[in-house]
Amino acid sequence: MIGVLFHCIFSFRSYHVLKNLGPWRTGFFLFYLLLLAVLAFNIWFTVQLNEKLPAFLRSVPELTFEKGRLTAPTQAVSIAIADTGFNAVFDANAKNPPERQTFMDKRILFFIAENRIYTPGVSGIQSQVLPVQLNAHVTPQLLKTYLPSIKSVLLATAFFGSFFALGLFFLFSFLLAASIVYAWSGWKRRPLPAGIVLRWATFLQGPALILWLVNLLWGVPLFMFALFILFMMYTQQIFNVMPEEKRGKHVA
Repeated sequence: MIGVLFHCIFSFRSYHVLKNLGPWRTGFFLFYLLLLAVLAFNIWFTVQLNEKLPAFLRSVPELTFEKGRLTAPTQAVSIAIADTGFNAVFDANAKNPPERQTFMDKRILFFIAENRIYTPGVSGIQSQVLPVQLNAHVTPQLLKTYLPSIKSVLLATAFFGSFFALGLFFLFSFLLAASIVYAWSGWKRRPLPAGIVLRWATFLQGPALILWLVNLLWGVPLFMFALFILFMMYTQQIFNVMPEEKRGKHVA
């Protein structure tokens, strides 16, 4: 699979060979890319967690939970999560969470108020009830003693969550690639069987993975638009190197 990944990134002509790959091997290639992405993300997340979690825990204000309800601080306190641009907000007296746009504008990663923790989601604000057994007076010193446990929970959450999140990303990326390949087949007047469209869309996930890794490590402005442009460039070149169809000789 390493060889297939190398060819689909660096060789446009290889797509005309890979289109003959069987459905099981094609599907396994996509699963292989998912595993690579999950591995890369979790290595990155572990490094970031080791660097930033201790500093974040030291900056957490004193928090008081009684029977699963946040009772202090009574005024909103915002804590910056180091080098991420995101914030965590605690407010015991808040009756309602901020609007989704406020989450986006103020880059709030999570908001804790009363007995709930709020996070932004695709369809709006998601909320989860804090366990009623939660009775604690949280201080930076206390959090420091629980650092290994907190780290383990976050790593486990990131590991399982990354399968779901990256699975959705590759699903969207695959559908985008398939639509672009299908569109180019119409523009070039070279109709393709559905099987070839789907295979090429699968192998285009190799370049998509590289772009995603660049975005993870250094950031890519307008990432989704960049992904669209990437697929357009690759698909154009794939059609440019498409072998000419053999035509029969016609006698006048």
